[in-house]
Amino acid sequence: MPTVLTEPKLVLKGHSYWVRSVCWSPDGELIATACADKSLRVFNATGREMYKVAHPDWVWCVAFSYTAKKQRLATSCLDGRVRLLEASTGREIIQMKDHSNTVNSIAFSGDGSLVLSGSYDKTAKLFTVADGKVKVTLGGHTCPVLSVAFVGSSRAAVGSASGELRVSDLAGRTLHSCQAHAGPVLSISVSGEGELLATAGTDKLARVWRVREDASVESEATCKHASEVNCVLFSPDGLLFATAAADGHVRVYEAGREWEELARLKRHSDEANALSFNAKGSRVLLASASDDRSAAVWDISGTAVALRVAKARAKTPGGNAPKKTEESEVSVGDQADMEGLIEGHAEHLSSELEGHIFFFH
Repeated sequence: MPTVLTEPKLVLKGHSYWVRSVCWSPDGELIATACADKSLRVFNATGREMYKVAHPDWVWCVAFSYTAKKQRLATSCLDGRVRLLEASTGREIIQMKDHSNTVNSIAFSGDGSLVLSGSYDKTAKLFTVADGKVKVTLGGHTCPVLSVAFVGSSRAAVGSASGELRVSDLAGRTLHSCQAHAGPVLSISVSGEGELLATAGTDKLARVWRVREDASVESEATCKHASEVNCVLFSPDGLLFATAAADGHVRVYEAGREWEELARLKRHSDEANALSFNAKGSRVLLASASDDRSAAVWDISGTAVALRVAKARAKTPGGNAPKKTEESEVSVGDQADMEGLIEGHAEHLSSELEGHIFFFH
């Protein structure tokens, strides 16, 4: 049975509407939240609000990028724009204006030179951070693009409202596509240099995929939930895998082999929307954002340490634990809630889109 935590280390308050996204800065000194109250808020590590940046509409996503020379913060908004800000002050540097509808998801490349964005205008775009101009448009989607992520340094993953997962190179060429979920793909996370890729769906599934050299994917694990999965996230070291769901719970799993649920974080009184890890040495913090108008910071260091010890003890004389060769399937929640999980992709997609379009205007 997983360890149940109900008391977070910090609760970030002050939001007057849904908190849609949360992100730690790479150095662990700042936490940013994106909120439907039309604001970006940035807190220090003790929970004190450092500054607030007003936007013309709901702020949907936030991401940090720290390089040797620059510390940047990006937001996406329902006005269709991506804003690049100075991380320390919130001063706006440039706006990326090429989307014609809500920008749902953003991600920085590892070197901080590119921003990948996904929009309700049915495109994903690669922007050059230096000038805010579009480098490549990843088009061809028949439904809104809801989630994006870089896969290593040379590929991009895009999830759409049709349930499709598409992997492209950075020139815009599609390398692989598959039907990942029986409903919208709400989140994508990539482990390490892109060996594993995870997706979250409204079909109550979190799925993990192994990425082959040719960019095709094969199913590695499926984690069933009792409600829609809004976010998936790998820890920086790849040992942990976390999900945020519409039931308000955050679940933390062992990444690999059995994909066992190790901890469940139960504080939010409404949907849990987004997650962000902060791992420094043996300390592992996990931030969660929720429709209950708050973000919480959880100390899961004990869970991480216990997992590292268990993995060390499980190693064979050859050095590595035996590898699992078949897909893992993990059920979360009551079995009764699982019945009829996927019943006809077309019918399910139609009903899910009706329930989600109003979020994106």
